[in-house]
Amino acid sequence: MDTFKVGIYNKDPDYSRSLMDYINSGTDREFRMVAFSEVGSINRYLESGRLDLILTDDESLGKTEEGSLYYEGIRMIILSEYPEYEGYGDNALNTIYIYKYQPVSVICKEIRRNLATVCESGRRISEVIGVYSPVSRCGKTRFSKTLAGYDEVRGGLYVGMEDFSDDMESLTANILYPLKMKGSDLENEIKRLIRKDQGICKVYVSGTYMDTHDVTCSDIELLKEIFLKTGSFTTICFDIGSAALGDYSILRCFSHIYMPVLRDEISMRKIEVFMKLLADLNFQDVIRKFEPVDIPNAEAFSEEMIKAVWKIRNGGDSGTRIKRTD
Repeated sequence: MDTFKVGIYNKDPDYSRSLMDYINSGTDREFRMVAFSEVGSINRYLESGRLDLILTDDESLGKTEEGSLYYEGIRMIILSEYPEYEGYGDNALNTIYIYKYQPVSVICKEIRRNLATVCESGRRISEVIGVYSPVSRCGKTRFSKTLAGYDEVRGGLYVGMEDFSDDMESLTANILYPLKMKGSDLENEIKRLIRKDQGICKVYVSGTYMDTHDVTCSDIELLKEIFLKTGSFTTICFDIGSAALGDYSILRCFSHIYMPVLRDEISMRKIEVFMKLLADLNFQDVIRKFEPVDIPNAEAFSEEMIKAVWKIRNGGDSGTRIKRTD
């Protein structure tokens, strides 16, 4: 799931800036805030950018849709001067109000709750991300697990599709057999194999690359459909081993692909060879999905790794731009 973007337009610009700076400075947020000094600034931003929610003290901006207020199709939350807002007008009972002077932690909780409503309304669906690299020992699996655990909206799902899994149970407790059999109880079989470990939900396609070589693009599309149908996850992260991919068209199944990199000369040349291969296969659409990222040599879920994931997911420092061959 991309990081949510929340706009704030308030008559007191100092309040807007202070709230934005406080929220954006935290490393445990799944959303970032953008402050606007005038309505025109929102319109200009929306020409090329995206907002998932707008906080404002100007209720007149909104248009009523199904009992809620929207500005240009974006859900609005009204910032109130009063702890217990009595409301006014026909929309008073259905419009969401937040007392603007309460602790920021409470404001964030309300924002998060409303963002979850945006997901449930169908305005935002879960994101299926791939993590793949032709470079070994680059921190790919540690990054993938932390990325899945970073999702605090509904939660993330880690899907292991490595060369060799680090989980012994994955050799027998995996979804490859039921996936290939496509029995009538396939959905329940796969749900049964999802388990929670280290605070995140995990499931394994197989324990070894020799089995995952048989997985096809249609298999992955079916898996995506089943995972999304559960409604339990907003980030679904596939950890793909460099040898586990028998069909490169599988990479087309992901909305975004992170590629952990190493900076030594040999590793960078390997990446160039891989990108040239994709170009020769006429996979320019897949090349555009890749984002190279620098991963620290740190354990999954460590403070250092969490900070790295936060930077990457919030548009901070990332790796070198991919050398395209189109």
